[in-house]
Amino acid sequence: MQPTIRLGLIGCGVAARELHWPALLQVRDVLQLVAVCNRTPEKAQALASLAGGIDWYRDWEALIARDDIAAVDIVLPATLNLAATRAALAADKHVLVEKPLAATLEEAQAMRALARAHPGKVLLVAENFRYAWFLQRLRQWLASGEVGRPYALHWHAFSHMTPDNRYIASGWRGSEAFPGGLLLDAGVHYIAVVRALLGEITAAQLDAVQVNPALGRYDGGCLHFETADGAHGSLNLYFSVPGHNEWRLVLLAERGTAQYDGRTLTLHHADGRVVSETRPDDDGYAAELRAFAEAIARGAGGSDFDEAWRDMRVIGETMAQPGRRVLLD
Repeated sequence: MQPTIRLGLIGCGVAARELHWPALLQVRDVLQLVAVCNRTPEKAQALASLAGGIDWYRDWEALIARDDIAAVDIVLPATLNLAATRAALAADKHVLVEKPLAATLEEAQAMRALARAHPGKVLLVAENFRYAWFLQRLRQWLASGEVGRPYALHWHAFSHMTPDNRYIASGWRGSEAFPGGLLLDAGVHYIAVVRALLGEITAAQLDAVQVNPALGRYDGGCLHFETADGAHGSLNLYFSVPGHNEWRLVLLAERGTAQYDGRTLTLHHADGRVVSETRPDDDGYAAELRAFAEAIARGAGGSDFDEAWRDMRVIGETMAQPGRRVLLD
């Protein structure tokens, strides 16, 4: 039986409480949460109590100084990812860090350098879509060969995110320290899926807008992309849309079409067969934690920071040249 890895959690905000903690409950056989920290003591105390009265701290230095903690789960604003990851590695910890990889492309490069300097450590980014059931099922469907080559993907994501939304009320996504705003923060999810299904994105163009400055430099946009394998598509990501809410992925293959609305995946085949399946997972949160624990148990180290960089740079580089077709080598 795989030994339980003792884990510290850095950051006790809404994502830690509502996404990471429920997922940790599902993987208690491989990860044991033993301590949390947050600069606001009330948040740290509340999560420590929720987790059964475990230890809590106000700063990550005290948490990572503990020799009995082998790994940390960093659930902080992306503006703090580089500093927290650097400190955790200096304390000889394995690291799971929330996406996006960093606040800027320059900081993301620094994160990649940290990974290269610590090859014996497991360094993963909490990109839950990379582990989500719907993505694994779509990859299986394509790999079967029965629907032929995928050639296009179009994704509509429309919502109305107001400044008091609990996931953005902290304000860091609209700060100067995070110039990509909500479009970068959310956009990496969609890029990760496109790359997993269609291969590397080689060219892209972003037509972006700012409707609500509280959500950052851009809070909506249409990203047109092309891949090395000749596929194309669009990501329509708009987060200031009153009165309309839609989340729908459509994947086109030569002999089939897939649609996913966040709950139901429907697979259409050219011979008329239709298969509908309901999402059985938590969108990959538990699976990413289990993958983290299993990588540590294997003892070989390893990082997916380069993958997270490729997700991030598509948004970052096209955002730097809005309205222009950008080549991505």
